Amino acid sequence: MSEESKATFFRQSGWVALATVLGGVFLTAVHIVASSKQWGMTEAEYSIFVTLLRVQLLISIPAAGLQAMFARQTAAVSSDKERRQLTTTLFRVVIAIVIFWFICLTLLAIIQSTTPDIYQRWNIKEPAAVWLALTVGLGFVLLSVLRGALTGRQNFWGLGWTITIEGVVRFIAIGAAMALGHQAAGGIAGVLIGLLISLALATWWLRDLPWRSREPVDWSPWLKRALPLAIGPGVMVFMFSADVLFVQTSFVNGQAHFYMPVATVGMAIFMFLTPMAIVMFPKLVSSNAQGEKSQALKLALTGTATLGGLAVLILLLVPKLPLWVLYYNNPLYWQSAPLVAWYIVALYPLLLANVLIGNLLATERLGVWPCVMLVILTMGYASALIWQQPKLLEMAGPVTQTRDLTPATQEAFLRIIKTFGGFNLVILALSAGLTWRFIRTQKN
Repeated sequence: MSEESKATFFRQSGWVALATVLGGVFLTAVHIVASSKQWGMTEAEYSIFVTLLRVQLLISIPAAGLQAMFARQTAAVSSDKERRQLTTTLFRVVIAIVIFWFICLTLLAIIQSTTPDIYQRWNIKEPAAVWLALTVGLGFVLLSVLRGALTGRQNFWGLGWTITIEGVVRFIAIGAAMALGHQAAGGIAGVLIGLLISLALATWWLRDLPWRSREPVDWSPWLKRALPLAIGPGVMVFMFSADVLFVQTSFVNGQAHFYMPVATVGMAIFMFLTPMAIVMFPKLVSSNAQGEKSQALKLALTGTATLGGLAVLILLLVPKLPLWVLYYNNPLYWQSAPLVAWYIVALYPLLLANVLIGNLLATERLGVWPCVMLVILTMGYASALIWQQPKLLEMAGPVTQTRDLTPATQEAFLRIIKTFGGFNLVILALSAGLTWRFIRTQKN
């Protein structure tokens, strides 16, 4: 890769990083407003709000795969026929997503009518929050499809603005909801408004595509390629979200809200370090399609490892730093500081694995067996959490009204984080082994 190409890579990833940071600042600032002692949510409602954000991520697991799929398909477009096939695929996938959303709403209505206590198990007082979270999941899937097309076209300028605007609008909308006295449901409504504005902006950036033209699409190879692209990113989303849902549904002793600041810091770090992987993907797809070599993986992996390592070092030295920023007006959440460093260390292998898996997906090297192994690992992680649940609840002790993070609950949370980190290491080892094998095959 030439010096000019390297400069372009870092300029583009720098803009996406800047846009992600700007959007992330506002997305993170949402938690300052939502957790405010004066005008924010109660501790229980804030815990529900953070949990529903992760539920939205789980609902939108197909989003990560679809974004990668359309990024790869768009990056490989080299003729008018392929461009028309792209818009045909986009149109039909969007219709399928909307139909699936209506089916999910119907199923939720049936579950709600047949199991009235379903929301009590989640400690949710307003069912509207769940309905809104499901709608947000739909919006995120649709937005991811369009962002995939923007990424594949290497329109990082437009991609960056959709990220920034979403954060800004979400912050304003949730701030207004808090000012009007709403709780978790109002917060999720603010998330939906931000998504809708960003969705409209992404549609505008893709307005020059031949939307009225249609070209027959062979769906069999498309679906065959889509499967690993759904599984790979889906594993990342599941690993990043399962612990929050587990804590919210398991710890009913009034302590679950102390885990949410830790998860929020992790989300902020993840958002900050993913832009290089985003920029890397279409470049590898394009290089692979043209039979050329690319240093995009090396640059993305080096950048992620360096910046991620710096974040780990800073938080090991000053674990309270992000909590002072996020929850400066509510010292209650500062008690979560002992968990922060452990969580970021546990998250670090997943950040690196995300880059390596992105490379394998871009070069179409994530085959059936690697996908099966990744699914087994996620199932193992979920099983490990469920298996430990009785012991963890015993460690945390009986229901308490204290506003302090008890040492027993802290120890239980640490065990969850260590389980998270252990499985992340295995995923990193698997993705590194597959990458090494691929590189060795290329050399031979």
